[in-house]
Amino acid sequence: MRDTEKPIVDEEEVIEEPHIKGKILNIVLLILAFGLLCVYLFIGGEASELAEAVSDIRWTWLTLALFMVVLYWVLESVCIQIFANKMHPGFKFYKTNIVTVIGQYFNCVTPLSSGGQPFQAYYYRRFGMPYSKSIPMLLCRFISYQLSTTTFCAIVLLLRFTYFTNENPALMALVIVGFIGGLGLMTMLLLLAFWRSGTQHVVHVVLRLGAKIHLVKDLDGSIAWADKQISDAYNEIQFLLKEPKLLAKSSAVTFVQLAEYFSISYVIYRGFGYVDADFLSIISCQAFVYMISSFVPTPGAVGAAESSYALFFSTIYPNAAVVALSTFIWRLLTFYFPIVVGMLLTLVVNHSKTLTRQ
Repeated sequence: MRDTEKPIVDEEEVIEEPHIKGKILNIVLLILAFGLLCVYLFIGGEASELAEAVSDIRWTWLTLALFMVVLYWVLESVCIQIFANKMHPGFKFYKTNIVTVIGQYFNCVTPLSSGGQPFQAYYYRRFGMPYSKSIPMLLCRFISYQLSTTTFCAIVLLLRFTYFTNENPALMALVIVGFIGGLGLMTMLLLLAFWRSGTQHVVHVVLRLGAKIHLVKDLDGSIAWADKQISDAYNEIQFLLKEPKLLAKSSAVTFVQLAEYFSISYVIYRGFGYVDADFLSIISCQAFVYMISSFVPTPGAVGAAESSYALFFSTIYPNAAVVALSTFIWRLLTFYFPIVVGMLLTLVVNHSKTLTRQ
C-alpha cells in the first residue's frame, strides 16, 4: 500500500479477469426474479387500483428518483477517491466513477455482493492503478462503509424501533438479526485492530473444527488464505487509525450517501401524490429493508429485498396495488437499472483500447 511495499503482482504481468462462480445460475435467478416481480405487480391488487396508481404517477418525482440512484454512484466514487488521492495520487475521478458503476453491476449479480471488489480491483488495474494500491484502497473503503452503515442503522433503530415493533414485531425480529450481523462484522474488525493474534487464533480454531466435520477440505490452504486476509485487513485498519481524517471524510460522505439512497423510497412515495407519511418513517422502512436483506446469500438479495420492502411499505401505502407498484419501481431503479448500466459500461471498457490508456 505504501511506496516501500512490494507490489502484489508484477506491473507487466498479464491480467486475468476474475470469474463469477455460477454465472449462468445467477443470470437465470435474476431473470426469474424479474419475472416474479412482474407477476407480483399484476396480482398484487385490483386491476382498477393499479391502473389508477399508474395514472396518478408524477413523473417528475420518478425522474428525481432516477437521478438519486446516479448520485449514489457519484457519492460512492467520492468516498473511494478520498483514499485514491492518498494511495495513488493523480488517479482521475472519472476513472473511479467508471469502476464504481462497474462494481455496482457485479455487486448486484453476485451473492452477498461478493463480486464487486475483485472486479473493481481488476478494472482499476486496467486503468493504471496496480493491485498493490487498489486492493488496500478498496479494503479501506469497505471498513469505512461498514462503520458508517452500522452507525446509521443503529441511529434509525433507536429512533423508530418502538413504533415499528408495535406495527410488525415479526419483521422487526428479522431486522434485529440483520443488524446483529452487521454489528458482528464491525466487532470483528475492531477485534482485529486491537487483538490480531487472538482473532487469528479463533479463526484457526473454527477452521480446524470445520475440517473435523468435513466442511473444510483443504485445512492448510484455508488457514493460509485466512491469515493473508487477516494480515491485509489488519494493515489497512492500522493505516486508517494513523489517518483519521481520511476515515472521517469517507464516513461523513457515506452518511450523506446512505441518507440520500434511503430517501429514494420517499421520492417514489411522493411520486404517487401522497404526502401523509413522514420522511423519517419512510427512510426507516428502507433502512430496515437494507438490514434484513444485507446477509441474504442470493444475488442482490433477490426475494428478501422485494418481500421485506412490500411488507414494510404496506403500512405506508393505502392499498396492495400501490405497494406492488412501488416495490416494482424501487427494485427497477435500485437493482435492475444498475445492472443494465453497469453491464453496458463493462462492455464498453472491455472493447475500448483507448479508454483505459487515457
